[in-house]
Amino acid sequence: MLYSLLQHPTKIAVIVMIQIVLSCSNITNKDKINNVKGKKVEGVHAAFYNSSGDRISMSTTEGRVIITDSLLNIILIRKIHSGNANSSFFSLDDKYIISGGNDNLLTVINSEDLSIIKKYKFHLNAWTSVYGYNTLAGCGNDGQLVVYNFLTTDTIYVKLNKSGAFHLFYTEPDKKLVVSSGNCGFEYDIQKKRIIHEYIGHRDWVYCIMPSNDMNKIITASKDSTVAIYDRFTQKRIYTSFKLDGAAYVACFSNDDKTIALSTSKGSIYFLDITLSKIIKKINAFKGRINTIHFSPSGTHILAGSELGNAKIFSVKTGKLLYECDY
Repeated sequence: MLYSLLQHPTKIAVIVMIQIVLSCSNITNKDKINNVKGKKVEGVHAAFYNSSGDRISMSTTEGRVIITDSLLNIILIRKIHSGNANSSFFSLDDKYIISGGNDNLLTVINSEDLSIIKKYKFHLNAWTSVYGYNTLAGCGNDGQLVVYNFLTTDTIYVKLNKSGAFHLFYTEPDKKLVVSSGNCGFEYDIQKKRIIHEYIGHRDWVYCIMPSNDMNKIITASKDSTVAIYDRFTQKRIYTSFKLDGAAYVACFSNDDKTIALSTSKGSIYFLDITLSKIIKKINAFKGRINTIHFSPSGTHILAGSELGNAKIFSVKTGKLLYECDY
């Protein structure tokens, strides 16, 4: 399984928090819709399962982090950032959440009660952030990558490109990560403090970059409306998709690395074969761009969230909408 959930430290804080038991959920019983005319929509920037699949973390356009169960019933909710909350990865042991925001803070949060463990200020509008065993990392505006080492207290600042660095993910926690910036993807060696691989070929910004579960391949999603698969080590571009119905925002491998899921600016979720040439299924999930998708640990569900909507869970097999979160 992907290292999609990343970790760390410990501390306990007493906080004031809103604990909500809203019924967000089973679409068959649902008669409310988030996008009601005149109602302000709090969009979702990121949404991820924990390693067991019984909890979901979400970050929103109102700077909030939300914890739900696997049916998208809200358990906890807390305002974390003064601007957008852009990311919400779980740690590997599921104890923590790492959240980046437009307030230039990377915040480590206790996933049990959403108490804040520590805030790190790197003068970075972090669009994505991850937490390894001894490091945390964020990327964002102006093509910047920041890596902080807890053991040495060293901070690495890397200027990857003139335009934004949109997404990153560990290929080897604390040692290596992939990051997208401008029209390219990169693999960065944290210990050697240098770029070791570069993935080129897109004609516009690369919004997302992710490794396969076996860590041998890399997939990229681009504003040029295509996704591409590369050999992680040779940097060779193996497959390129046809033009999608909009900019490709997120792409990831299925748990068995045999299928690709991707989302677009038109609110679509595609499931493609591994050669990126055949559409297995297409879901019209939202009315606007989908910022986040994530396979459940079982591989049977896919979680999706939109800045222009909320969070939804679909069946991978049928494409049916199963659960929806209204907050």
